[in-house]
Amino acid sequence: MANVSNTGDRAAKWMRWIARGIGSLVVAFWLFMGIGYGIVESGPWTLEDTIMTGLVITSVLGVLIAWWREGIGGIILVVCAVAHSTFAYIVAGHNKGFAMLISGGPFLLIGILFLASGWRSRRTTS
Repeated sequence: MANVSNTGDRAAKWMRWIARGIGSLVVAFWLFMGIGYGIVESGPWTLEDTIMTGLVITSVLGVLIAWWREGIGGIILVVCAVAHSTFAYIVAGHNKGFAMLISGGPFLLIGILFLASGWRSRRTTS
């Protein structure tokens, strides 16, 4: 990660902090929903539960990695966005497009913001 104080690129700094803020909120929401579901549901785990848990954990790790390495974290988040959207399309009964947008859209936005801020930081320091 480029040292932001030396780059002088305010747009990269703003993109980075917006991505961090939105990413933290989205991850907190998914963790809250997952933990709540785990507490309320007492039945056995299904394949759907296992896949969703893996996607949420990978998304959390992507946001955490992106706090220090925007490029790697951004790539992980874009891949997670595609995986979330694909899974939502397969599982959703009605409104498949809306399910894809809600589950994968935030991670796609966050990933693109992290990638763009990392690219701008590298471009201004080179």
